[in-house]
Amino acid sequence: MKERWIGLNQGSLLIVDDNLGIRSLLKALFSSKGYVVSTATTGIEALSLAKTQSPDLIISDIKMPGINGLELRERLLGYNPNTRIILISAYADQKEINELIHNGNIDFVMTKPFDLEKLGIVVDNLLSEEQLQ
Repeated sequence: MKERWIGLNQGSLLIVDDNLGIRSLLKALFSSKGYVVSTATTGIEALSLAKTQSPDLIISDIKMPGINGLELRERLLGYNPNTRIILISAYADQKEINELIHNGNIDFVMTKPFDLEKLGIVVDNLLSEEQLQ
């Protein structure tokens, strides 16, 4: 597969998903692009990592046991209100996605199954915007 997006070779990501396959896939993908990638299985684990690591961007599943992706974002605002967040979900519809982006301090929402190339472009763009500010 020919890569059409370019990793920034910098920046840190936190991948939060209760699905091991998705965590592993995204970690391998973004690590190969030069990002520093951490993973968490739960929202609670993600909060702990976010406090100590202050990731530039978080990719989180919406539906997880315990703290879901939306609650995670709310709590993260207290630690670092500038953290960018992408939510992923198998259950979101377009209306819900638009509401999340408009009202939820969410930078982007992707539905599963998601396009890895598109996700890579979104991550690059969000982190490029962050560096320009």
